[in-house]
Order: sequence, then structure tokens, then C-alpha cells
Amino acid sequence: MSDTTATGATAGATFKPPRKLMAICAALAVVGLALFAVSLMGTPWRAWSNALLASYFYTSIALGAAVLIALMGVTKAGWGVVIRRIPEAMTGYLPIGMVTMLAVALFGMHDLYEWSHPNIVSHDHLLQHKAPLLNVTGFLVRLVVIFTLWIALTWAMRRQSVLQDSDGDERHTHNNVKLSAIFLIVFALSLTVATLDWLMSLEPHWFSTIFGVYHFAGLFTAAIAVIILFVVCMQRAGYLAEVNANHLHDLGKLLFAFCTFWAYIWVSQYLLIWYANIPEETGYYMVRQDHGWQSLWVLNLALRWVVPFLVLLPRPNKRNPKVLALVAVIVLIGHWLDTYLQIMPATAHFAVAHAGAEVHGPFFGLAEIGIFVALGAIFVIAVLKMLGRASLVPTKDPYLEESMHHHQ
Repeated sequence: MSDTTATGATAGATFKPPRKLMAICAALAVVGLALFAVSLMGTPWRAWSNALLASYFYTSIALGAAVLIALMGVTKAGWGVVIRRIPEAMTGYLPIGMVTMLAVALFGMHDLYEWSHPNIVSHDHLLQHKAPLLNVTGFLVRLVVIFTLWIALTWAMRRQSVLQDSDGDERHTHNNVKLSAIFLIVFALSLTVATLDWLMSLEPHWFSTIFGVYHFAGLFTAAIAVIILFVVCMQRAGYLAEVNANHLHDLGKLLFAFCTFWAYIWVSQYLLIWYANIPEETGYYMVRQDHGWQSLWVLNLALRWVVPFLVLLPRPNKRNPKVLALVAVIVLIGHWLDTYLQIMPATAHFAVAHAGAEVHGPFFGLAEIGIFVALGAIFVIAVLKMLGRASLVPTKDPYLEESMHHHQ
């Protein structure tokens, strides 16, 4: 640990969100919400399915950023100090994520979750058995409690980091080690509950014992991909001069490693269900390997693992901003597709069975674009505003000197 404080102009630079970009994002948010409103009037189940998809997608990225901050905190990783403000800013989306998920729960629940219909539960023995967990009140209470914990802990970690810019007290670093450890424990338990509620219960007769781990791998890779894109874009705009090829290399290694870990969990879940051949489990894959869904199912594996693995395997590619950014975009497309494949076949099946909808295979249109673009624009606005509220690099972090001279 070094007591040296960076005094260069770039180390203490503040970020000013580009007005033009903010205006474009605001316009996209308005247009996207308008498209969502049109979809809501036409096919409510599809509109709320996309709202759930977009809400979870961006919330998962913000949560993955918090995990990276916490991991760097408990391991006292010095290399990542110069890029830490980006994941810290990304966690600023969590309160918005709470609002959007609450909106889905309050207004779209009956279009998505069959267990929310008493008349369906009354004729289904398994849903009656699961009713103490799968009920509207419990769902809403758990959602609020989980988000409150996430928001409170991430806010506390960022606060300690920002306060250190003023006084340089190393106690803030020690406090963040404790907060990070607490967050990781809370995260591990709460993510399993959250994904069970929000996604697994779309098909309440199906279950997976590694669903939470699967989503951890997915959201962490997506968060790394977004961090990479922010780093590359901000460097092109003249910021983050402290970030060098070695930092990009480490971000590339994280992306490479956790894409492979995601694939490992993906295969583990599939093989366990395949050779066990239990009807309650195999139904999940049968729906996704028929009526045109199978091609997307295979594409998901290619985008989330095959392409990142092959491209990032050579060392130079992990140090090349253009290559790294391209892979990050591919991984994010894969994350969207992965979430799409978990939500849409389930909600479409429910809509066909109980709402008289006609769905024959995958679907994509303005309904899928609208709310996703709207929340994406809001996500960018939230992150850019948070980046402008503190020094772009933690100027008095005790590990800053180590980070600025990071090499491998």
C-alpha cells in the first residue's frame, strides 16, 4: 500500500456528461415509453413480458457492477482503482430498477404469473403447495426488501469511496472491506430468492437448484462488458488517461473467465436435467427446443461463450480496445437473448393457454424494442449523472499509485 496521492490533472478530473448525448438519451426514453404504451394497449402480456425483460436486464447489470466493487474490496485489489468509479456509477441505476420491477409486479403480475390467479391455483395441487411462497403479498415484500438491501449497501460503499476523496483517510478503505463482505453474503442469498421470484416462477412447475448461480454468472459477465464499453468510450472522449492496456487485459480476462464459467453452469444445468429425465424439469427445455426456439437456444450459447472464448483466447485481443469492445457488445446481445429465452417462451405459453393468444415460435418487433431502448437510455443517463458527481478517479485511494502503475 502506498501513501502517494496522484496529483496529475487527469487523476483529479471530473466528468461532464455531454449535453447532446443526454438529450438523445432523453428522446429515446420518451419514444421507447410511447412504444411501450402502444404495445400495452394492444397485447398487455407481451408488453409486460418485455418490461420484465428490460427491467431485469438493466438491474442485473447494475447489480453485477456492485459485485465487482465488492470483490475488489474484499480482495484489496489495487489494479481496478482507476476504473472503480464506473461500476460505482452503474449501481446508481438500482433505485430505478426497483421502481420498474415494482411497476411490473403491481400492474403486470396477472399477465405473467399463473400462480397470481386464485382460480388457477385452486385447480392445481402443486401451486397450492407452493402458495406460502408464491403469493402476491410475499412477492412484493421480498422485492422491496431485496432492493432496499442492495441499494443501501451499494450506496454505503460508494459513500465511503467518495468521502475518501476529501480526507484521504484509509479507514474508508477498511470500512469498504467490511461493507463488501456483507454485501457479497447478502447478494448470494438474495439473488437466489430474486431470480426464483421474478424468473423461475414464470414456470412454477419447473425448478433448478443452480438457477441463482447461473444468473450470477450471467449478470457478472454482462456488467464487465458494460464496464469495458464505458472505459473504451470514455478514453476515446479524452478521459481515463490512467487506464492502460494492462487494465483492459484484466477486464478482458474477467470477461473471458466468467463467460466460460457461465457456460459451465449452463451445461451443468442442462446435463443434470437431461439425464435425470424428470418431467417437471425437462419441460423447460422441451418448450425451448421446439417451434423455432431451438435456433435461438443454440445462438445464445454461441454469443455468450463460443465467440468470447475464441476471440479473447489470444493475449493481444484482450489488450485491444476495439476487439474488446466488440466482444463486449456480443456478450450483451447474448445476455439479452438469454433473458429473452427465459421469459418469452414461458409468458407466451401462459398467454396461449389462458388468454387466447396465438403465438407460434419466437417473436420480435417494436414491442420488444420500445421498453428496452427506453430503460437503456435511462440507464445511460443515470450512470453519466453519477459519474459527474465525483472525481472520475479516486484521487486519495491508498491503492491508486499501484493501480496507475499496474503492469503484467
